[in-house]
Amino acid sequence: MRGKVARALIRNEADAYRAQGLQEEALALFRKALASSTDLPADVKASIELEIHQIEGELAAAGLEESQQLAEEQIAVIRQGWSENATVDEFVVCAHSLHALGRHGEALLEFRKSIQKGYSPHRVIGPMADCLARLHEPRQVLEAVNDLSAEMARSTKERFNIALALAEQMGKTGNGEHAAAVARHLAGFKGLPKDYQVRLDALLKELKPSKSSSKPAPSPETPTPAAPPAFRSISEWIRKAFSSFTARR
Repeated sequence: MRGKVARALIRNEADAYRAQGLQEEALALFRKALASSTDLPADVKASIELEIHQIEGELAAAGLEESQQLAEEQIAVIRQGWSENATVDEFVVCAHSLHALGRHGEALLEFRKSIQKGYSPHRVIGPMADCLARLHEPRQVLEAVNDLSAEMARSTKERFNIALALAEQMGKTGNGEHAAAVARHLAGFKGLPKDYQVRLDALLKELKPSKSSSKPAPSPETPTPAAPPAFRSISEWIRKAFSSFTARR
């Protein structure tokens, strides 16, 4: 009987915390209630575990929203500070940040700007391939890849190389149908350099078993392809750029 009263008091106090928006305090109480009794009835234990799960979900959602809002504000400040004097690295920072936020169209635009300023497209092939796969259906992606490769390279050989690299990345990240659409088009080219032909044959062979079944696209939580060596993570990029630009203002 005493245990029931104690649990009821804890639940009332935890509910009061939740009503005031103090989820962390409520979570601590529910965890304490769960840990303090080894002989809880199954329905009571399940009820407390459900409360804990719900609060953890609320905290995670709030943290993600706050992080995204902060990143949005940082990107706005960075862009404002650039004016017309943005460096290549600044475009790349912003592109990776936008990609991490799931704003794939804007990210792809920033990647293109960085390449126009001399950044190697092969250093950002991974996130660009991901953006293309998320923005276009498999039947539409070939045209987008052709447009992108034509914008980034003058020679037919380098355009082919970029398109092939994009297809390879799509295949690696589970976008098999997108990769196959590009690879089948590239297979129609004649007189390819041997190393390109080897890569293309390997990709076609890898895609063939799953030709009739598509793999799901990677979730938003999929790790972003590695950033340039100067930075260890996207968040570090944002922090460094944000600090730099706010110091100039």
